[in-house]
Amino acid sequence: MSATASDPTSAVRAVIGETIVIKGDVHSQEPLVIEGQVEGTIETGGHLLTVATGGNVRAHIRARNIDMQGRVEGKIQAETVYIGKQAEFIGDLHASSLVIEAGAYIKGNIDVTRQSTDAPPQRSSSSTVLSGDSESRDIRELSHAVLGS
Repeated sequence: MSATASDPTSAVRAVIGETIVIKGDVHSQEPLVIEGQVEGTIETGGHLLTVATGGNVRAHIRARNIDMQGRVEGKIQAETVYIGKQAEFIGDLHASSLVIEAGAYIKGNIDVTRQSTDAPPQRSSSSTVLSGDSESRDIRELSHAVLGS
């Protein structure tokens, strides 16, 4: 399940359509879906950012939650990042919680900070979950998911 399904405000959202190309700063005070191309800076405050399949982003991103199904290159700062099986991510990622579906492509640095809650992350058979409280076993699972070894 992607982060989109868990966001109660996902019914109200702004959409950057497939044929739209934006170069510059994007600031949104509501959930944002990118189906087109964005280059620059993206800030969604405390809201969800979704990069849809076919979406192409080259930016510094600050959002509460990110649901990545398309291609993202740049620096990400978020609480929760979900990287779907068809997604590509190149860059630096800083988050409290990270979910990576098997098949996703990732190249760069990942920094998962400690969460303030004691609840362990939920796991599914098709994805790897990392949180700051994860054990070294989670890192091995991530390596296997990303490298396929």
